[in-house]
Amino acid sequence: MKRVLKFFYITLTVITIASCSSEDDTVVTDGETTELINETNISDAILVLVNQHRQSLGLSPLSKNGTAEQLAIDHTKYMISVNQINHDHLNQRGNVLSDQENATGTAENVARFYTDAQSVVEGWLNSSGHRENIEGNYMYTGISAIKDQNGRYYYTQLFYR
Repeated sequence: MKRVLKFFYITLTVITIASCSSEDDTVVTDGETTELINETNISDAILVLVNQHRQSLGLSPLSKNGTAEQLAIDHTKYMISVNQINHDHLNQRGNVLSDQENATGTAENVARFYTDAQSVVEGWLNSSGHRENIEGNYMYTGISAIKDQNGRYYYTQLFYR
């Protein structure tokens, strides 16, 4: 029962964060305050590396999208709150992109504990499923790179067309 209540509390916290503006990136859990900030220098570097790879294959570059970026940020914060990488609620993110951006197809890459943009992109490219997403028929992306309370990065990259 204690675990269920803790999960409910964490989920409620994540939902509360998702409803706040992007300027309110503080999570309060068990009396501790931890800043969860999307490090745009890392997410921008990921986009550059992904687009370099796509262009080397003759594919069009991906463009940043604010809706997809906010969804990526929210999902990364959620993964940190549950201390695992996952694709939980991917259909909901796809529905938001469909409703707000007229998306007709979506995909997602997640990772954790890579120390920089180069290493996470290399990790994704060395995985067939992640590589397929990077090389897929997509036009837009949203990327987040956020450190957990221990200073370890979690990543989400959403793709859509």
